[in-house]
Amino acid sequence: MAQELYNITSATTTTLKSIYGDAGGIQSIRFTNTHATTGVNVQLFIEDDASTPNKYYILDTDIPRQTSLLLDEHLSFDNTSFALKLTTSAGGLDTSNPLTVIVK
Repeated sequence: MAQELYNITSATTTTLKSIYGDAGGIQSIRFTNTHATTGVNVQLFIEDDASTPNKYYILDTDIPRQTSLLLDEHLSFDNTSFALKLTTSAGGLDTSNPLTVIVK
């Protein structure tokens, strides 16, 4: 799988891997909070395509300022049934201080 880079600049939900999209495993996901003074909350989850989507949370944590979090174990899921998504909240996210996410 090719490396995918996301620079998230606001409190939002981002699809990292679409349902029915590219097949292929994920080896790691690195989250880097680039802000000098403020932490950011991240929620990583898989979601089905039901009319009222079901969410299954993998991670819900705060990433302190200028800190990286690496997930690199047991990251497989069936993307014929689920999408991998990330919701960010809090923090001083903007174009100068993004949450950088690298999916390998």
